[in-house]
Amino acid sequence: MERNMSCSYCKAIALRNGDTYAGEYFADKMQGYGVYCFANGHCYEGSWHEGKRQGIGMYAFRNGETQSGHWQNGVIDIPSSQSATYPVSPVAVNHSRVLNAVQEARTAAKKAYDVAKVDERVNRAVAAANRAANAARVASVKAVQNQMHHNVNSKSIPITIV
Repeated sequence: MERNMSCSYCKAIALRNGDTYAGEYFADKMQGYGVYCFANGHCYEGSWHEGKRQGIGMYAFRNGETQSGHWQNGVIDIPSSQSATYPVSPVAVNHSRVLNAVQEARTAAKKAYDVAKVDERVNRAVAAANRAANAARVASVKAVQNQMHHNVNSKSIPITIV
């Protein structure tokens, strides 16, 4: 699978359309925290629910501009405010809270990627141990068979002539 290296957090899944996603899944849909990078260079980092942007998150355009706040059903419904003391509206989300949530998403995505790498190493070690155990079983069976064959050939069978 090819990966989009323009976004350092999108290492987990490369999609057919050129987009990438690193984060949590449930029932084959993006769920929880994750980072989705579009092939055009835009990225969304934050919360997902049933494959749609849902909750606190930040959308970064390739020109460096960002749009952050609370997302509902894939669309931003409460933009963040830069000021903690004078928010744009009484329900506005503070920008620093969004940045903290995005940082948590980045950390979660990195941990998910690291866990996958560890799981891969563990699976390889288990497979190698299984191959070694099977080889030991085969060797022990052959040794027993050789011993039995040797014992049968070493016993003299009396010949009686009638």
